[in-house]
Amino acid sequence: MKEDRTDLADRFSTLLRPIWRELEVYCRRLVWNEHDAPDALQNAVMNAFRAFDRYHEDTNFRAWLFTILTREIFKLNKKFARMAQSEFQVEPDTLDTLPTPEQSTQYVDWLNTPDALADALDQQLLAGLKMLTETERAVLLLRAIGEFRYREIAESLDIPLGSVMGNLARARKKMQNAISRAQQRSVL
Repeated sequence: MKEDRTDLADRFSTLLRPIWRELEVYCRRLVWNEHDAPDALQNAVMNAFRAFDRYHEDTNFRAWLFTILTREIFKLNKKFARMAQSEFQVEPDTLDTLPTPEQSTQYVDWLNTPDALADALDQQLLAGLKMLTETERAVLLLRAIGEFRYREIAESLDIPLGSVMGNLARARKKMQNAISRAQQRSVL
Protein backbone atom coordinates (compact mmCIF):
# COMPACT_ATOMS: atom_id res chain seq x y z
CA MET A 1 0.00 0.00 0.00
CA LYS A 2 1.36 3.34 -1.05
CA GLU A 3 1.92 5.99 1.60
CA ASP A 4 -0.41 8.98 1.15
CA ARG A 5 1.07 12.38 0.27
CA THR A 6 0.40 13.91 3.70
CA ASP A 7 2.21 11.12 5.54
CA LEU A 8 5.06 11.38 3.05
CA ALA A 9 5.28 15.15 3.58
CA ASP A 10 5.24 14.75 7.37
CA ARG A 11 7.98 12.12 7.26
CA PHE A 12 10.05 14.28 4.89
CA SER A 13 9.65 17.35 7.13
CA THR A 14 10.62 15.36 10.21
CA LEU A 15 13.87 14.29 8.55
CA LEU A 16 14.55 17.73 7.03
CA ARG A 17 14.05 19.89 10.13
CA PRO A 18 17.18 18.82 12.08
CA ILE A 19 19.53 19.42 9.14
CA TRP A 20 17.98 22.58 7.70
CA ARG A 21 20.53 24.98 9.24
CA GLU A 22 23.48 22.89 8.01
CA LEU A 23 22.00 22.89 4.51
CA GLU A 24 21.58 26.67 4.59
CA VAL A 25 25.14 27.32 5.75
CA TYR A 26 26.58 24.88 3.23
CA CYS A 27 24.52 26.37 0.41
CA ARG A 28 25.47 29.98 1.21
CA ARG A 29 29.15 29.07 1.24
CA LEU A 30 29.14 26.98 -1.95
CA VAL A 31 26.96 29.05 -4.25
CA TRP A 32 28.77 31.71 -6.29
CA ASN A 33 26.05 34.33 -6.13
CA GLU A 34 24.85 34.65 -2.53
CA HIS A 35 21.44 35.89 -3.68
CA ASP A 36 20.86 32.54 -5.39
CA ALA A 37 21.31 30.53 -2.17
CA PRO A 38 17.62 30.52 -1.16
CA ASP A 39 16.58 29.46 -4.67
CA ALA A 40 19.20 26.70 -4.81
CA LEU A 41 18.12 25.38 -1.42
CA GLN A 42 14.44 25.55 -2.32
CA ASN A 43 15.00 23.78 -5.64
CA ALA A 44 17.05 21.05 -3.96
CA VAL A 45 14.41 20.47 -1.28
CA MET A 46 11.65 20.39 -3.91
CA ASN A 47 13.63 17.90 -6.00
CA ALA A 48 14.27 15.78 -2.92
CA PHE A 49 10.60 15.81 -1.96
CA ARG A 50 9.57 14.82 -5.49
CA ALA A 51 11.95 11.86 -5.28
CA PHE A 52 11.16 11.04 -1.63
CA ASP A 53 8.76 8.23 -2.52
CA ARG A 54 11.83 6.41 -3.90
CA TYR A 55 13.93 7.16 -0.80
CA HIS A 56 14.86 4.06 1.21
CA GLU A 57 14.92 4.15 5.02
CA ASP A 58 18.32 2.46 5.08
CA THR A 59 19.80 5.41 3.16
CA ASN A 60 21.43 8.28 5.06
CA PHE A 61 18.86 11.08 4.53
CA ARG A 62 21.34 13.79 5.42
CA ALA A 63 23.92 12.59 2.89
CA TRP A 64 21.18 12.05 0.29
CA LEU A 65 19.93 15.63 0.66
CA PHE A 66 23.43 17.14 0.70
CA THR A 67 24.11 15.29 -2.57
CA ILE A 68 20.97 16.71 -4.16
CA LEU A 69 21.83 20.22 -2.90
CA THR A 70 25.43 19.96 -4.14
CA ARG A 71 24.26 18.98 -7.63
CA GLU A 72 21.76 21.84 -7.65
CA ILE A 73 24.44 24.33 -6.64
CA PHE A 74 26.92 23.01 -9.21
CA LYS A 75 24.24 23.39 -11.88
CA LEU A 76 23.52 26.93 -10.74
CA ASN A 77 27.21 27.83 -10.48
CA LYS A 78 27.79 26.85 -14.10
CA LYS A 79 25.86 29.99 -15.05
CA PHE A 80 28.45 32.08 -13.24
CA ALA A 81 31.57 30.13 -14.17
CA ARG A 82 32.94 32.66 -16.64
CA MET A 83 32.23 35.60 -14.40
CA ALA A 84 33.73 33.84 -11.36
CA GLN A 85 36.92 32.92 -13.20
CA SER A 86 37.59 36.48 -14.26
CA GLU A 87 36.40 37.95 -11.01
CA PHE A 88 38.49 35.78 -8.71
CA GLN A 89 41.67 35.16 -10.67
CA VAL A 90 43.79 37.97 -9.32
CA GLU A 91 47.45 38.44 -8.56
CA PRO A 92 48.69 37.83 -4.99
CA ASP A 93 49.60 41.53 -4.67
CA THR A 94 46.00 42.42 -5.43
CA LEU A 95 44.80 39.98 -2.78
CA ASP A 96 46.89 41.86 -0.23
CA THR A 97 44.64 44.89 -0.72
CA LEU A 98 41.56 43.00 0.52
CA PRO A 99 40.33 44.04 3.96
CA THR A 100 41.62 41.85 6.76
CA PRO A 101 39.54 39.66 9.06
CA GLU A 102 39.59 40.31 12.77
CA GLN A 103 42.75 38.96 14.36
CA SER A 104 42.51 35.47 15.76
CA THR A 105 45.29 33.27 17.07
CA GLN A 106 43.05 30.27 16.49
CA TYR A 107 42.60 30.72 12.71
CA VAL A 108 44.01 27.25 11.92
CA ASP A 109 41.26 25.74 14.10
CA TRP A 110 38.69 27.24 11.72
CA LEU A 111 39.83 24.75 9.12
CA ASN A 112 39.48 21.77 11.44
CA THR A 113 36.49 22.50 13.66
CA PRO A 114 33.10 22.60 11.90
CA ASP A 115 31.40 24.92 14.40
CA ALA A 116 34.34 27.30 14.50
CA LEU A 117 34.47 27.47 10.71
CA ALA A 118 30.76 28.12 10.37
CA ASP A 119 30.87 30.87 13.03
CA ALA A 120 34.12 32.50 11.92
CA LEU A 121 33.50 32.89 8.21
CA ASP A 122 33.31 36.50 7.20
CA GLN A 123 33.58 38.36 3.93
CA GLN A 124 37.36 38.00 3.65
CA LEU A 125 37.20 34.26 4.19
CA LEU A 126 34.33 34.00 1.76
CA ALA A 127 36.58 35.68 -0.80
CA GLY A 128 39.19 33.03 0.01
CA LEU A 129 36.60 30.29 -0.44
CA LYS A 130 35.68 31.66 -3.84
CA MET A 131 39.31 31.33 -4.93
CA LEU A 132 39.03 27.56 -4.47
CA THR A 133 37.86 25.39 -7.33
CA GLU A 134 34.24 24.31 -7.07
CA THR A 135 35.25 20.78 -6.07
CA GLU A 136 37.77 21.98 -3.47
CA ARG A 137 35.12 24.23 -1.95
CA ALA A 138 32.51 21.48 -1.91
CA VAL A 139 34.89 18.99 -0.31
CA LEU A 140 36.06 21.50 2.33
CA LEU A 141 32.51 22.55 3.20
CA LEU A 142 31.10 19.03 3.26
CA ARG A 143 33.89 18.05 5.63
CA ALA A 144 33.87 21.21 7.79
CA ILE A 145 30.20 22.15 7.91
CA GLY A 146 28.57 18.82 7.13
CA GLU A 147 31.12 16.74 9.07
CA PHE A 148 30.94 14.09 6.35
CA ARG A 149 33.45 11.25 6.19
CA TYR A 150 35.75 11.08 3.18
CA ARG A 151 33.83 8.15 1.71
CA GLU A 152 30.51 10.02 2.06
CA ILE A 153 32.02 13.06 0.32
CA ALA A 154 33.32 10.84 -2.49
CA GLU A 155 29.87 9.34 -2.96
CA SER A 156 28.11 12.73 -2.78
CA LEU A 157 30.39 14.32 -5.37
CA ASP A 158 30.87 11.12 -7.39
CA ILE A 159 34.67 11.40 -7.26
CA PRO A 160 37.34 8.89 -6.12
CA LEU A 161 38.31 8.79 -2.45
CA GLY A 162 41.87 9.89 -3.29
CA SER A 163 40.50 12.95 -5.05
CA VAL A 164 38.56 13.88 -1.93
CA MET A 165 41.72 13.78 0.16
CA GLY A 166 43.73 15.69 -2.46
CA ASN A 167 41.06 18.37 -2.90
CA LEU A 168 40.72 18.74 0.85
CA ALA A 169 44.47 19.12 1.33
CA ARG A 170 44.70 21.74 -1.44
CA ALA A 171 41.66 23.61 -0.12
CA ARG A 172 43.02 23.69 3.43
CA LYS A 173 46.41 24.89 2.19
CA LYS A 174 44.88 27.65 0.05
CA MET A 175 42.65 28.78 2.91
CA GLN A 176 45.55 28.69 5.34
CA ASN A 177 47.58 30.88 2.95
CA ALA A 178 44.68 33.31 2.54
CA ILE A 179 44.25 33.56 6.30
CA SER A 180 48.00 33.98 6.82
CA ARG A 181 48.11 36.81 4.26
CA ALA A 182 45.20 38.48 6.01
CA GLN A 183 46.92 38.06 9.39
CA GLN A 184 50.13 39.58 8.01
CA ARG A 185 48.24 42.55 6.57
CA SER A 186 46.51 43.19 9.87
CA VAL A 187 49.86 43.27 11.70
CA LEU A 188 51.19 45.89 9.30
